Amino acid sequence: MANTTQTSSVLIIGAGPSGLAAALTLAQNGIPIRIIDKATEFHKSSRGGGLHPRTMEFYRFLGVAQDAKSLGRPLPPVQMYKLPGGTEVVANWKLFEDMHLTPDRPEETTTVSQYINEGIFRDHLSKYGVHVELGTEPASIEQDASGVTVSLKHAGVDEAETARFVYVIGADGARGFTRKAIGAKFEGETKEADGQTWADIEVEGISSDFWHVWTETGKFSILMRPKKEPGKFHVGIVGQDFDPADLATDPTKFCEFFYANTGRKDILLKNFTSLTYWKPKMRMVNKLYDGRVFLCGDIAHVHSPTGGQGLNTGVGDSFNLAWKVALVYKGLASPELLATYQTERMPVIAHVLAVTSNLYTGLVHRQQDDSPARSTKEATSFFKWRNNALRQLEVNYRWSPVVFDARGILGMDEQTLQAHAYEGYPGESVRAGDRAPDAPGLADATGSETSLFDIFKPYKHTLLIFAPEQVGSRTEEVVAAARNSPLGSVIQTLVLDRHGVPAAVEGASAYHDKEGHAHKAYGVDEETLSVVVVRPDGYIGAFVNDVDGLQAYFTRIARGPVV
Repeated sequence: MANTTQTSSVLIIGAGPSGLAAALTLAQNGIPIRIIDKATEFHKSSRGGGLHPRTMEFYRFLGVAQDAKSLGRPLPPVQMYKLPGGTEVVANWKLFEDMHLTPDRPEETTTVSQYINEGIFRDHLSKYGVHVELGTEPASIEQDASGVTVSLKHAGVDEAETARFVYVIGADGARGFTRKAIGAKFEGETKEADGQTWADIEVEGISSDFWHVWTETGKFSILMRPKKEPGKFHVGIVGQDFDPADLATDPTKFCEFFYANTGRKDILLKNFTSLTYWKPKMRMVNKLYDGRVFLCGDIAHVHSPTGGQGLNTGVGDSFNLAWKVALVYKGLASPELLATYQTERMPVIAHVLAVTSNLYTGLVHRQQDDSPARSTKEATSFFKWRNNALRQLEVNYRWSPVVFDARGILGMDEQTLQAHAYEGYPGESVRAGDRAPDAPGLADATGSETSLFDIFKPYKHTLLIFAPEQVGSRTEEVVAAARNSPLGSVIQTLVLDRHGVPAAVEGASAYHDKEGHAHKAYGVDEETLSVVVVRPDGYIGAFVNDVDGLQAYFTRIARGPVV
């Protein structure tokens, strides 16, 4: 029997976007990690390519957003063609409504092929000495009160490695091992009559300025999305009451279907770099963790690609979990904090699944009237995603037992609050549990300017003290309470004033909110002391007015949620 390697690491199983986001967050928190993947080489498939605004904000906190922007491109407009014939344009539109960028919401959707996205994360992880171990997968996972023992199989090696870990994060995809290891059920449905085949290919004879669509309602849709690289596209054949699985076995068959059903012999498809198949599934687990083992991303929930929510929701899982694991690992928080990963994310996932399933139903909705006008109307309706919640900026955790708002919860019970987990409270003032808004134009005593999003980090709680001059020593009391709290070593404190740079306070940075963006975004009174705690995942943990309120939040994190 092989010896067990004793480690103090966190094991991450799966090197897709969810696993990589968890890995980078933990690495930036100084937590030792290993990240493994059963694949023997990195894939070259576009897969999930849309990064919505909230995900881009997470990327900004992690320091990878600029890379994603430079290697990606904005969503192109959709252009649909009449069938038969395939050349006459019958409609142009944008997949999403234009998003008006504002000081508090500065990011927009970016498309980045998934293999490029993953490469960005791997490059950043390498700066921390972390590299994905390919050809490695778990054969067994067993845990006890003090850790997790994992048997690891390495490709080409007969003898398994047995290693001990503090925690395990399973991000090993919809067919992953970790879900089975903790006995989680994968509840939902599979659309057996439908299927999708996708290819990354070079295309000649068509513009890269549009996302091209040919569709025959109730039968198939052919989608051709341009990538940033000139002449390269991600092309999908989406079957409705038709399963194109056979097309994934041979590029020639894929091309034959394209030409036969679009009539576009003027377009040349060549140089396939990936050809994949996907059976539509709408499923989620009944639990996100068991003891020291957690599930993130596709292993916990799979969606229709409609709405582009899968990758974004998976990254949201990782960003919610990793900072909690880091605090508990360091002994700065109660292990009970880890249970709030499930408490906070399960309602969000359930709503995402419902929304994406409804969008998919719109795609496969069969109509007796198959006239061209009806087909065009239905197709454009499906490809116009007009639910602003898809941007994930409204995702919130107001019901969480580890957030605290001194103003109360507006008379809502937990069930009512969870009903707004995904679509939020558009137009209302922010409260504890909500996304923390950005605010540019923060000037220090030297005149240098920054923004909140440039300050927020996944390894720090950020304390925002809106402190008018007349509150005097109360500001110093709040700063001291934060420094002396159990989280003192992982807190950065900002003192903000609307009328000028506040007086220096030891242990805090002082900024003039020149344009009032911070005061407006957080809905605070310029003449009243307000204290906002922003968690490492960019959500508001507390909204209070004094030291007692601040300590109430710290207690929930350090000693466990209030039941």
